[in-house]
Amino acid sequence: IIILLLLVIISGIIIYMLINSQPKDAVEGPRKIDKNLIMATVGDSFVNNVKDSKKICKITLKIEINKELAELVANRESEIRDKINAIVRSKTEEDLAGQEGQIKLQKEILAAVQRILNSKDVVNVYFDEFIVQ
Repeated sequence: IIILLLLVIISGIIIYMLINSQPKDAVEGPRKIDKNLIMATVGDSFVNNVKDSKKICKITLKIEINKELAELVANRESEIRDKINAIVRSKTEEDLAGQEGQIKLQKEILAAVQRILNSKDVVNVYFDEFIVQ
């Protein structure tokens, strides 16, 4: 009976420690600023018809790039805008719905811009504005 009681107490202590322990990754300090990265705009907002719908989609975005690419982005702005417009026009309401749709669209735009600039130094795409109505 004493051994069984000790096993229950030890099991309880182990379970308590596992539940209340925080992973070391969960404690993060302030995010460090990478001075080699900048936010670049590619013109004004994108306003497109949604595929197979009477709705329109308005997107304002910025791309996070290595600052060495800034001049290349400026020189290829028309090509980048054309590709983003083509991507957005190809999306249905369902494709654009919810957070998952926005994340997929961001990833698709990111991959397209990386291909146009032939560089993985295009880090991310951020939507300042995303409206479907």
